Amino acid sequence: MRMFAGVAVVTITALLVAACDSPATTADGHDAVAALAGRVRVLEDREAIRELMFTYGKLLDAKDLAGYSKLFAKDGVWEGGIGSAKGPEEIYQMLDTVFRRAGANEFGNSYHIMSDIVISVDGDNATSWSHWTWIVEGKDGTPTGQRSGHYEDRLVREDGGWKFLHRLTVTELPTPEMDAEAEIFRKDHREDN
Repeated sequence: MRMFAGVAVVTITALLVAACDSPATTADGHDAVAALAGRVRVLEDREAIRELMFTYGKLLDAKDLAGYSKLFAKDGVWEGGIGSAKGPEEIYQMLDTVFRRAGANEFGNSYHIMSDIVISVDGDNATSWSHWTWIVEGKDGTPTGQRSGHYEDRLVREDGGWKFLHRLTVTELPTPEMDAEAEIFRKDHREDN
């Protein structure tokens, strides 16, 4: 997928360079070049946001809480079943507490899968929606789905890069009825609740 996006960006960039080097000096020509540059910028922003999301999963799975917390804006918020925190330091502290409480090897080798990513960019702000699935090592060593749900994100360009301004993590499976023992993962922090 990244290779396709890279080829598309290179192709569009080549067209943009060719358009800039053309003898056309009409207002329409300049408008077309400006429109193409704007579309390229949106594609680059979407790719940067996708990479931010994948880096989020990679750092979380590696338990690199310091790196993970830096993916959030200065006043960024994380909300989900384990609680809510604002700003990189508070997010770090929240996750550190959860990981210490869970124990180092409680879930064995685990990882997140992120999919169905939809991104909308509006200048230096963006929104996204995506699915997540948390896979853990089962008792017999087989991969086992532990939880799944979706993210609802607001993002902001800060210090030249994309950061999470507000990330809501909603657990959908297992359902609350099947998950009575693990209430920590079930609380929904949506502002409209």
